Amino acid sequence: MAKVRLRGDRVIWFIVAIFAMISIIAVFSVGSFLTKNNPEIMSKTSIYLEQLGSVALGFAAMFACYAFNYNVYRKLAPYIFGISLLMLLMLFVPAFQDRRNGAVRGLRLFGHTLQVFEFVKVGLIIFLSWALEKYTREINTLKGYFLKLLVWVLAVCACIMVNSFSSALLLALISMMMFYFMDVKFKYLALTAAGAVALIAIIFGVYHLALAISPKAADAAIFNRVGTVESRIKNFAKPEADSTVDLTKLTREQLEDIDRDQRQSESAKIAIKEGGILGKGVGNGTARYSLSMAFSDFIFAAIVEETGLVGGVFIILLYLIFLFRCISLSFKCPDAFSQALVLGLAFLITTQAFLHILVNVRLIPITGHTLPLISHGGTAYLVLSAAVGIILSVSRSVSRLEEEKRLAEEAAAAEASGAEAAPAPGEPAQQEQDTVELTVEDSDKPF
Repeated sequence: MAKVRLRGDRVIWFIVAIFAMISIIAVFSVGSFLTKNNPEIMSKTSIYLEQLGSVALGFAAMFACYAFNYNVYRKLAPYIFGISLLMLLMLFVPAFQDRRNGAVRGLRLFGHTLQVFEFVKVGLIIFLSWALEKYTREINTLKGYFLKLLVWVLAVCACIMVNSFSSALLLALISMMMFYFMDVKFKYLALTAAGAVALIAIIFGVYHLALAISPKAADAAIFNRVGTVESRIKNFAKPEADSTVDLTKLTREQLEDIDRDQRQSESAKIAIKEGGILGKGVGNGTARYSLSMAFSDFIFAAIVEETGLVGGVFIILLYLIFLFRCISLSFKCPDAFSQALVLGLAFLITTQAFLHILVNVRLIPITGHTLPLISHGGTAYLVLSAAVGIILSVSRSVSRLEEEKRLAEEAAAAEASGAEAAPAPGEPAQQEQDTVELTVEDSDKPF
């Protein structure tokens, strides 16, 4: 029977396996109180079964992406990005829209819903990695930086912002981090950051100007999430009494969104507090009764309630170790594409994870991001598992290069030592002389 050997960073393999086990246990624990008598509860029970399938498909996608050499992704980068961008544009076609909680984030195809933003995140990172390598000289000028890199980030973020303000900011942040670590001139990044702040200020200014002219402006598609974002920020700053928000100017969907978020955030805070140091034990948490999104947006709070501060710190350490291993891997990468690819995908997973954790502990306003590789989810788990597979593909290539380099050095050292041991012309072989002397000496010794 052939022996299967997994190359690459074993620590990353181990961490991904731990994440899968935590995900299955956590989702099962959240749904463990459900009974068969209530049809509504039965639909929630399927969440656990769906997660088992998601983990299985996620690992299949990870192994598939791991099997390819990372140079394949370099060749396919423009096409991968083009497909993801096409999917993003299809969100604006009513026939394909899957509208939930006042926003369109899913694409309906053949009876299934795809979370397009997850594909776009990975697609943009692969494309930027390709562009950073291909246009190394051009991006040294401001014009080249804007036309070769920034314009694509702006286009994607503008399309995403209509339905998810936080996802657009996340993708912009990851792109800036990639540019910084890939030595794009800092003054260009500073100008980009200043421009982004000014653009956001203009968007909110235009929104309030439109409301002053007509309260119905809040219903416009272009302002779909602006009112919700502003209300979340103000509610976070003054959770006890948000008198600064004019609720009459918000749509019914926005009001329901805010009410749901407030209740979820408060329940998450209570769950974390009741978890204490060691938690209530797996399956004994009560936050699942009040947290309708305990299996996705607030799964960290549910885990902390059952495993305590110890469990929460353990999960944070796993993400930190994963990030540090990826950064260490990037230093060994043989080219700019693989280096940017590893950094970008690692930043995507860990940044989203810490945004989720910060929301759950109520340090930042609600963003709606799930906990990568742990929260329930079909598309998200599949795409992020594939992203890990790409990282492991790079790691496998790096390991192979290191092994070849080591073998070459050993061969060179052996050849050098053999050359030094070779006798000069006319001189007896020292090795043979030593062998004879040793034989004579040994013959005098009793056995």
